[in-house]
Amino acid sequence: MREDERPHRPVAQSLPLLAGLVSQAITTYLVLILAGRTLGAAAFGPLSALYVLLTSIATGLFLPLEQEIARLRGDQRGRGVWDAALFRRATRLGLCGAAAAVAVVAVAFPVTLTIVGRNAPLLVALCIALPGYAVCFAMRGELAGRRQLPRYGVQLAVEGTVRLGGTVLLVLIGATGVGWYGAMFAGAPWVAAGVSAIGWQRPDGPVTTEPPPPLVRPVGLLVLSCLASQLLINAGPLVVALLAGRGEQARVGAFLAALVVVRVPVFLFTAVQPSFLPAIAEHSAAQRRASFVQLISRVLTAAAALVAVSSVAAVALGPWMLRTFFGFRQSVTSLSRWTFAEMTLSVGLFLIAAVLAQALLGRGRHAATTMGWLVGLAGLAAGTAAGTGAVSRAGTGFLVGAMAGTAALGVALWQDLRRWHPPAQPFRQPTVAAGPGATPDFGYPA
Repeated sequence: MREDERPHRPVAQSLPLLAGLVSQAITTYLVLILAGRTLGAAAFGPLSALYVLLTSIATGLFLPLEQEIARLRGDQRGRGVWDAALFRRATRLGLCGAAAAVAVVAVAFPVTLTIVGRNAPLLVALCIALPGYAVCFAMRGELAGRRQLPRYGVQLAVEGTVRLGGTVLLVLIGATGVGWYGAMFAGAPWVAAGVSAIGWQRPDGPVTTEPPPPLVRPVGLLVLSCLASQLLINAGPLVVALLAGRGEQARVGAFLAALVVVRVPVFLFTAVQPSFLPAIAEHSAAQRRASFVQLISRVLTAAAALVAVSSVAAVALGPWMLRTFFGFRQSVTSLSRWTFAEMTLSVGLFLIAAVLAQALLGRGRHAATTMGWLVGLAGLAAGTAAGTGAVSRAGTGFLVGAMAGTAALGVALWQDLRRWHPPAQPFRQPTVAAGPGATPDFGYPA
């Protein structure tokens, strides 16, 4: 069977990446727990603020870069070409973004220093870590584009393990300076990038003679898309925090805990995305429309099944889980099963919207993807304005926003597929400049 005829199985291929994600999540929680128990509540607050700042900025700026690299590599594989300068240009763009973020931190120094509890070493850790994450995310995009997901998972696991190992050492020696714990967050991405680069050789073979694809505009649109999608799924806690009255605090706490429970499917999809995006981009570039639609259908079916199972479990066991794992008692009685059903339906729609958005990106429709998520934000605003009570308004806003975003992205993809007419002649590889090898070696497994 030829390579281009082999079926893509993004769910199965993502298992090594899922292992890395789980390892990273567990080690991160352990680091925060150990630091909190050692430093105490007063000193732990600034460290947790550093963690939130670092993850938010890195995800918002550099995850879009990872996605665009993975998409371009899939596109190039589908056309049988290779842009040897892509990773270098993308890394340079990521480092420029990190430098801009560091400049903002410096300009807003009084404010940023206050956010981290007036601990200057934590700001230094932030400024060191950001360029490290720029390199890490660029590498992840390259690894995803080459389908080297085990190495991708290793990077995630190493990052979490280094941070945890350093924190354990600090606890054992009795270090109580918050700056030392911040140093673990600063150094982890650099070590992870270095370890995952060991033995990683760039492919040899023909290189494309086409002009290099632009990066700034598509990455800029992806940053806006990322911001809009994250606002959509994370607006609930902000809404209830702003609108809750004194008599609703117990119910608000139960609602926020329930959100943690019902969002598990979104976490699992994070492991599928790095293999899914370059695969559909490859099908798009090679004009394999039937394979493109088939792959989307398989991923949507898997997502729907996952959401169905998690929805039944959440509705049936949600109140019990809040009592058992979070220790809630009286507040649970005011959170109905309908609330759990509404939240799981919203998460399911958001997950479907994410799959549709990835499909549009695979077709190179960045503007349509951004517009779809912005429509979702408009739905969020409209839904939040309806209803009474903080929890009700937060739940309705998320549901309406997820429905609007899913509909907008679905219509955009449907219209794109209607206009997509593959050529009657088989796809032919474009002329490329001769390289060291006879055929491109993309670094993919045989």
